[in-house]
Amino acid sequence: MLRLSVLAISALAFAALGHSSAQIPDHPPIARDTVQAGDAVVDAARLKPFSLSRQLTMTRGDTVKPFGRQSEQLTRATLRGRPVLLDVLTFDTPNATTVDSSWIDARSLRPLRMRSSNSSRVVSLEFDGRRVRGGTTPHSGAPTTLDQQLGARPFEWNMFGLALSALPLEVGYRATMPVYTDRFGRVVWYGVEVVRDTSLVRASGYRAPMWEVVATPDSAAPSARFWVSQRHRFVDQVLVWEPGVSILYARELTP
Repeated sequence: MLRLSVLAISALAFAALGHSSAQIPDHPPIARDTVQAGDAVVDAARLKPFSLSRQLTMTRGDTVKPFGRQSEQLTRATLRGRPVLLDVLTFDTPNATTVDSSWIDARSLRPLRMRSSNSSRVVSLEFDGRRVRGGTTPHSGAPTTLDQQLGARPFEWNMFGLALSALPLEVGYRATMPVYTDRFGRVVWYGVEVVRDTSLVRASGYRAPMWEVVATPDSAAPSARFWVSQRHRFVDQVLVWEPGVSILYARELTP
């Protein structure tokens, strides 16, 4: 889904979002669910194949600049004879072109395989419930391997947005979700909450309805704010941030 990312969202970045001024309804939040990969509450039927692209804008201190593009394509495929969803993310940035592919069980949305490649290294991971195996092969240097037993059935970082999109979203919905990230080599537990029913304003003036979802980690890791399309059930845009830097991934629209 994302690669990276101010302790506060800058006014400039917020203006770029084009969201409505809808306020969070004044009612008690819904009780928080603990949602692990494979739980029935994550409904794969909510997801449909799609293809889209997003522009990246980086904010570092007072500097705001374009940072490349990301394309995402979700298709139906098979892996070892089982039906899967294949999510391919291609990041074209000044630093590198990286292609991340995630194979996800088509019924349960459990992660099965992730492969990330660029000119400097290839990362390959295989998921089996609470276990992840694989390693990193650098362009130069010795490869590393891993075989970890995890304390939960995690989602994989790149599929986090898909998992959120498959939840029963409504204002006030809250969940705690384990997410495995190869960047840290561990599971990060994210508290997620649908904070508003809002919209993003298109160039035509059309207000596209969105669920605005905030994801907050329990330890040192990026935070994120997702805008999930209520109509299409994919992440239309997302702001990812950590101390000192943020990246806004905003969907590009064809004329």
